[in-house]
Amino acid sequence: MNRPPCSVIIVSYNNFDQTTGPCLQRLARKESDLEIIVVDNHSDQATQDALRAAAEQDPRLRLILKDSNSGYSGGNNTGVRESSSDLLILLNSDTEVLPGAIPRLVELMNEHPDWAMLGPVSNQSGNDQHIHTIGTTVQEILDEGATWCAHSHNCHYPTDILHFFCVVIRKDVYNRLNGLDEAFGLGYYEDTDFNYRAVKAGLKLMITEDVFVYHRGSGSFSKTSPAVRKMVKQNKKLFKKKQGHDHNSAHWRLKNLAAMARYIDQAIPDGPLKDLHYKFSNRQTLARQLLPNSPIKRFFYLRKLATIEKQFLARINALPITNPPPTHP
Repeated sequence: MNRPPCSVIIVSYNNFDQTTGPCLQRLARKESDLEIIVVDNHSDQATQDALRAAAEQDPRLRLILKDSNSGYSGGNNTGVRESSSDLLILLNSDTEVLPGAIPRLVELMNEHPDWAMLGPVSNQSGNDQHIHTIGTTVQEILDEGATWCAHSHNCHYPTDILHFFCVVIRKDVYNRLNGLDEAFGLGYYEDTDFNYRAVKAGLKLMITEDVFVYHRGSGSFSKTSPAVRKMVKQNKKLFKKKQGHDHNSAHWRLKNLAAMARYIDQAIPDGPLKDLHYKFSNRQTLARQLLPNSPIKRFFYLRKLATIEKQFLARINALPITNPPPTHP
């Protein structure tokens, strides 16, 4: 039997109908020989029964039922040990993928053997993977994501951090870095820690704007609960102890500006003007929503935004116009 092109690993914990269920339904609609591994972190009986039923319906799905909750790190580490592909896709249970998303991610990693990790864009990310969406339903947001992808052509760029709602990692890289650190318990900062270790090792982390993945966010439990706040605080201390500093990647708003500036960079191939204009306008809308609270920071941020807007306008005015750029809502 040939190795599957990738192993998709999903860590499950309760709320099947709102998280893992829809995620698997999207994957089930794709005709692909990928391997799907669901690691369940000791969910309730209803969730386990639903997972067994899903495994019976999809022969690609391998189900691992754990007798205790080993957290996000432990669940993924278990899935990786059981995987049979050289390419891993860690996919959050509260995500839904568009048709062709997984094959495109695999294709890009095969085309670029120097890439160690790769992430798509999304509606919920909190870094430069985040794009502006206005939909109020999953399908509406997925439709917006499909429109974004239709306007993106071979647009990929390096980053210093990828959010693990959906991330492609070479298996040898994952093993070389000893996987996710299970000391972070149930969750938070384990993906940040992995990113930092990858960067320190000189590995290349990339974002592709050609692939969109819907991310619900907070699919398992409320981020505002006292238990979660305590967990975040503890894991932040652990991260600082390991890395010697707090998480110091650039703020989301600055990463978004950097993404906008890349559209001006001549190194990015010129697509049709309407495509270039669409993506810039999308991030421009997002930039206006990410204003700093501090008046001083806001002043310098808006000045930088205005500079990028002027540079972009100069660029599109210099390009041959075949069709007028559409107005972005």
